[in-house]
Amino acid sequence: MANFKKLAKQYEENAILALQEFVAKNSVYDEKSITPDAPYGKGVKSALDYIAKLGNDFGFKVDKCDGHATELTYGEGNGPLIGIYAHSDVVPATGKWTYPPFSAKIVGEGKEAKMYGRGTSDDKGPLIAALYACKLLKDNGLVDNYRIRLVAGGDEERGSSCLRYYFHDLKKPASDYGFTPDADFPLIYAEKGMVGDTFAKRKIDLSPIIAMDGGVVRNAVCDKLVVTIAADKKLKDAWKAELGDLSDCGKIFILTFKGKSAHGSTPELGENAALKAFAFLGGLYKNKFLTNLAKIFEDCHGKGFGGYSNSKELGESTYNIGIVKYMNGEFSFSIDYRYGEEAKPEEAIANLKKAAEMDVDVAAYVPYLLYDKKSPLVSTLMKSYKRMTLKLFDKPLAIGGGTYAKEAPNCVAYGSAFKNHPGDIHSPNEYIYINDFTAQIAIYADAIYSLGQIKK
Repeated sequence: MANFKKLAKQYEENAILALQEFVAKNSVYDEKSITPDAPYGKGVKSALDYIAKLGNDFGFKVDKCDGHATELTYGEGNGPLIGIYAHSDVVPATGKWTYPPFSAKIVGEGKEAKMYGRGTSDDKGPLIAALYACKLLKDNGLVDNYRIRLVAGGDEERGSSCLRYYFHDLKKPASDYGFTPDADFPLIYAEKGMVGDTFAKRKIDLSPIIAMDGGVVRNAVCDKLVVTIAADKKLKDAWKAELGDLSDCGKIFILTFKGKSAHGSTPELGENAALKAFAFLGGLYKNKFLTNLAKIFEDCHGKGFGGYSNSKELGESTYNIGIVKYMNGEFSFSIDYRYGEEAKPEEAIANLKKAAEMDVDVAAYVPYLLYDKKSPLVSTLMKSYKRMTLKLFDKPLAIGGGTYAKEAPNCVAYGSAFKNHPGDIHSPNEYIYINDFTAQIAIYADAIYSLGQIKK
């Protein structure tokens, strides 16, 4: 077998430069700039076009997929079709950043060198690493009697409509084996089920509150909630600096409750600004509705309203409040609910609806994912990981996050984060270690090649 570590060294410098150019593109979904050929806005289109340009430069066949994704393909023969699915879109760059979020600034030297920027770890770094792995295989004549297909999607962070369009509207065939480099090494064999795009709503008068506006996406902890409220000396006297900021605008106060962002699958790692607001304002004004919300969501696993479950493979359920709105007597918030293989999600939502005394609209129940650890896909990828890292005792993982593996058949999440190098995805100062990034090129090259050798 080829020495992939040695071969990858030849591509590292150019891959780093490509990643810097890629991260510099603000590929957050932008409704205002949507056009027929840019269904997710101009920023996402720019990122997808960049991958198309690299694909053309490298000699891959390119399909822009009506602006929903960019597909790069290469190879022929009767062997398996190997799919790699990564995403070009990123979550908004909220919070306080040490370096501009789209600067792709490299800080430090040697093993401590990091590139900072939104998308460096989620998922632009892994996408570029996988692309250069494909280029390595192509350049060195190692794509023999199998086919490779790299798909860069444009809407993963909002629910993966890009891959649904790719498979269902464009009728693209499923890969025989595939992976998405959008989680953790060594490999994810199980992912929690999700209730996505879910909103709890109620018509209610929350006076003296005039308006609430907080959060940016469903799958991130609400790290800031702005409340417009009638001026009140009692409120001003009760306000504490740890809650955030209070601006006295005469007849109204502008309250900015501050929390800490985290991924929606791990709300326990963040601090929800909305819950801080519900507890403070509910207590101050004896508002039973807000006080009750703060109470039932105090435990992020659902113990406060009969929504708790704990499954053997996928563990505890989680609930995250992401986006909060209140205006003209209409109150709503988004819910990111994730559950394991033994949960009863419909029952949990019914209990939430009853406890919160709100209407809860569920867009879809996304089932959990659970692969056999001895399957050819999982066992082959694990062998590649161990061969490239010499971490012989690492075992596949189960996670709460949802990846493209739920949308792409015959696919698991494979990397890209190494243990103790999380990358701070969805948080300020997201980063990737340069050494981790370059190591991914060799790992993915070995993995794609190895999958291509499996007999159909």
